[in-house]
Amino acid sequence: MATLLRPPYVSRAIISEDLSGLRISIPGKWSWALLFPAAWLCAWTLGGIAAGASLFHHFSFFILFWMFGWALGETVVGYNVLYAIAGREIILVSADTLTCRKQIFGLGVTKSYPVAGMRNLRFQADASSGKTRIPSRIAFDYGDKVYGFGAGLAESDAFEVISRIQQRSAIPGTWVSQPSSIKFWQGH
Repeated sequence: MATLLRPPYVSRAIISEDLSGLRISIPGKWSWALLFPAAWLCAWTLGGIAAGASLFHHFSFFILFWMFGWALGETVVGYNVLYAIAGREIILVSADTLTCRKQIFGLGVTKSYPVAGMRNLRFQADASSGKTRIPSRIAFDYGDKVYGFGAGLAESDAFEVISRIQQRSAIPGTWVSQPSSIKFWQGH
C-alpha cells in the first residue's frame, strides 16, 4: 500500500523586519484557472482591435458604445490576470503607521493608516452574500469603516501576520489567538 506524502505547507506571506519596521510581502495567487481569462483576454483584444479599425473607417454609434464596454472588460480582466501573475501586496508597519501597497510590476496604489486610529485587527474568513464573495483577509476598523489586506491568506498565515504586526505596533482591540493546529493539505 502506497502512502501519499504531502508537501510541507509554504506560507504565501514573506515577513522581514529591519530598524525601520516590519515588511510583509504577499504575492498574487496564481492558479490554472487563470488560463481561461488569459485566453479570453487575447480574443477580446483582437475583437477590440477589429472593432476599432472598423470604427476608424466607418463611424457607428453602436460600435462606439461597444468600445466603451470593451475597454471596461479589457481593464478589469487584464488587471486581475496581471495581478495574479506579477502582483503583490506590500504592508509596511512601523510603531505609528500601517501602509498597504498593491502593485503590479512596481506600479501601484499606496494607502497609509495611523495606528492610533486603527482598532480590532483580525482575521476575516471567506464571506458570501448572493453573488458577492469576499475572500478571507486581515481586516481592521478605521473610523466607521472596515479595511483589509492580504486577500486569500490562509488562516494560519493571517494569524502569524497579525501576531507580528501586534508585536511591532499595538493596535487597540486586537486579540491574537492561534489558529487550529489541524492542517489541511491544499493541493495546488
